[in-house]
Amino acid sequence: MTDGDAVILIPRMSPRAAFWKWSLLGGAAAVVLVIAQAGAVGGLAGLLQVGENSAVRPLIESELGEVPLAPHSGHDGQISYAIGLDLLGREVPDLLDHGAYRYRRILYPAVASLFGLLDGEGLLIGMIVVVVVSAAAAAGMSAAIGARLGWSDWVALAVILNPGVWLSVRLLTSDTLALALMLVGLDLVLKKRLSATAAFSFSVLAKDAYLVTPGGLAISRERSRWKLFLVPVAVLTVWMVWLTASMGEGFSGRGNLGLPFVGFVDAFPVWTRFDLAETLYLVFALVSVAVGLVYSLLRRGWLRWSILAWSVLGVVSTDWVWDLGNNAARVFAPIVILVALAEAARLGHARPVGDSPSRQGLIHPGR
Repeated sequence: MTDGDAVILIPRMSPRAAFWKWSLLGGAAAVVLVIAQAGAVGGLAGLLQVGENSAVRPLIESELGEVPLAPHSGHDGQISYAIGLDLLGREVPDLLDHGAYRYRRILYPAVASLFGLLDGEGLLIGMIVVVVVSAAAAAGMSAAIGARLGWSDWVALAVILNPGVWLSVRLLTSDTLALALMLVGLDLVLKKRLSATAAFSFSVLAKDAYLVTPGGLAISRERSRWKLFLVPVAVLTVWMVWLTASMGEGFSGRGNLGLPFVGFVDAFPVWTRFDLAETLYLVFALVSVAVGLVYSLLRRGWLRWSILAWSVLGVVSTDWVWDLGNNAARVFAPIVILVALAEAARLGHARPVGDSPSRQGLIHPGR
């Protein structure tokens, strides 16, 4: 370093302290979002976004009584609630579009219902608690990773200020739980713990799209990194086989994937009719995918291939994903977070094993 080089000193704290500090902040932010959303939609039951034309509406109203209704078919919170009432899929799959596809994301309704013990208002409260705790954990884990990489715990702002995370909290969807478990897995990778495979497996059972993160990590000099991908694949495959045997079409893609960029073209006519909020969510999603592509092509690092995988997923997603700005913002929310963590490693001058010839766990290059 020459005399003319600028030195920026960033206050650092231990990963443990960073986790608790930002978990509290992230949890508080999630509680505020839930309260605000509940006030806007007519109460806690309104968070489920039960559609006025939804096939699960009678089932949910039999549990909660009359609930505030959302336009048309509603949103995913109602589906998670219905699955939580029928984890083994005896009746609810017939009420859902692509029932087995919906049941692939079993972890959120399972945890929220305490594996079938809760129903009625208890299940609704369970869903809210899981989302709030997941948002808190996601913020805390990102801060811990930033501190562990030698940069700053402020990387947690990529979670707390993320519109996709806000939407998942407000709509009671599985994305927040999947994100939190993904970040737990990344932290365990840095600590070289075999249990990272379990964290990624649970993340995939919360939302199968999160398989792309361990898939990207598997592209490494370390052969053992393949376990991070192969174990979640095996777990998801077993679950999909069971779904196929019990419900049929457990391997269905539901038309979410297609040729590159075709989803943008097909969705464009819908975009022109978006209101301001939907437009902003769409812009966030499009910019996230674009930034991820550019970043992964220009920068090397431990998360390079995971970022590229998420961005490619955006490019090949169909209008099923891109027709709604809030859908796209939730789906591609991890890109911004992964880019922030990749930059934390670069700015902190720390590289995880597998991205450097060093035999040490985390190295600090001399130049």
